[in-house]
Amino acid sequence: MEPVAHPPSLIGQEARYLVARLARATGLYRYLLSGPRPGAPSRSIADPWLGDPALGRAIASGRYIFAGTTQTPQGSPWEVADAPPGWLREAHGFSWLRDLAAAGSSGDDSARSAQALVGLWLDWDATKKPGADRIAWSAAVTGRRVRAWLNHWSMLIGGESGTLGPEILNSLGRQVRHLDLIAGAEGDGEERLTAILGLVQASLMVPAFHPRLSRAVGLMERELTYSILPDGCHATRSPRLQFEVMRDLVGLRELFSELQAEVPICLVTAIDRMAPVLRFFRHGDGGLALFHDTREGVSADIDGVLGRADAKGRAPARCPHGGFERLVSGKLNIIVDAGAPPGAPYDSHAHAAPLAMEVSYGTERLIVNCGASKVIDGDWAKAQRSTAAHSTIGVEDTNADEISNDGRIGRRRASTVVERNETDGAVWIDMSHDGYLKPFGVTHRRRLYLAPEGTDLRGEDRLEGTEGRTFTLRFHLHPKVQVSLLSNHSAALLKTPSGSGWRLRVSGAEMSLADSIYLGGPQDTKRTQQILLTGVTGPEGASVKWALQRETKR
Repeated sequence: MEPVAHPPSLIGQEARYLVARLARATGLYRYLLSGPRPGAPSRSIADPWLGDPALGRAIASGRYIFAGTTQTPQGSPWEVADAPPGWLREAHGFSWLRDLAAAGSSGDDSARSAQALVGLWLDWDATKKPGADRIAWSAAVTGRRVRAWLNHWSMLIGGESGTLGPEILNSLGRQVRHLDLIAGAEGDGEERLTAILGLVQASLMVPAFHPRLSRAVGLMERELTYSILPDGCHATRSPRLQFEVMRDLVGLRELFSELQAEVPICLVTAIDRMAPVLRFFRHGDGGLALFHDTREGVSADIDGVLGRADAKGRAPARCPHGGFERLVSGKLNIIVDAGAPPGAPYDSHAHAAPLAMEVSYGTERLIVNCGASKVIDGDWAKAQRSTAAHSTIGVEDTNADEISNDGRIGRRRASTVVERNETDGAVWIDMSHDGYLKPFGVTHRRRLYLAPEGTDLRGEDRLEGTEGRTFTLRFHLHPKVQVSLLSNHSAALLKTPSGSGWRLRVSGAEMSLADSIYLGGPQDTKRTQQILLTGVTGPEGASVKWALQRETKR
């Protein structure tokens, strides 16, 4: 099981994928997936990450809460009609086995439930043509399912009820041969890596697949080269995926070590580069900043991944390749999206939010973006990606980046320019984007200044260009922040649960309050408020100056 010295040819993998697509279209795919039944994994391992007992108990009771949607079928969950695609992807991925394992009052209870559900899946799959279901047999879902089965192998075949051995091994063989044909060529963004990691883990753990390991590691090396930017930011620019991909890589590195196999250098390097950026994306409460399909997450889970990563790099002040800036002074922390949206195939999670920012003080969040709904299919999925769902400026109620019907960023995408200076503890950042230049003839420029004492943040948002364009500058507030406008409507008072007060002073726009929705916390949606600063560009454009300063207690 020697690691490869060079990644496999991209042309070779694409050729394998084309053969697979042709075979699937002509009904010959079963012959490509056929082969001898593989033996069992060389040893059983424990899932490196803990599940959610509450979700596991729901599964055991017949309530399947996947992708923010609950289904309660009377029979097999694999026969649910009209289930949303996101629910199906999560169901067929079997990552919920860790929730089931965490929920059982005894190992036998978990094993019986898991074996029953896997048995029903095997029966369902047997009624289909091999690899025919486009969700269940997509590259990413297959890779996730293979890893889940291997991580819970003893639970799936052990105990008095363990009768799935031959069937599950036959299915595992077909799935790994399927991954061998399509991994690295099918899927968008992080999905490519998910499929490859499934192939790597199977090739590492199952002796019959050991000959595939060298090529699988080569695919992983190539994908990590593309998807992890030079500064360590994941190419999707999503803090959530920064965490999830790093968690997968840390777990795989531990597996190599546990099996006494040489850990690929690309795996070690990727983890070491990603860890500082994951720290970069955290607010003082330990959760993640809400950019690009991200929720706060669980602080303890993030701590666990960083601790086991054993990467000592500190959070940088900026991620120039990822396109993020961080201003920190005292307890005040500002994170700004100062980059352009990612290109294909990494743009399916991107939000139209150039120059959006979040502000926290200590463990309390003040100014936020709306975040990402747990329900990944539906109205919120589109609304949360809009410019209006972020703390930045919008022009003519239009997104700064075009979001196409297929979920990707369209032809109209903003490009950005950033200049940063630091002197005597103070930080200045001057940023601009041209997302509104083509449709409306204006450029957005945002300047931020953070004073050394960490209680004074000042900004200016300018629109330069065509006269007569309406604009709205939004500051979405965390649900725990109370806000009131002062009598002249040129200032607002923000109050946090700890009693800390902040005054937002504004000139150059009309200030008002409006309802907003927060999608970043444990609850899927929580009502909150936003401060709106509205106006119309004049002959010299528009300039909105503002200052956020902490009130001194008397």
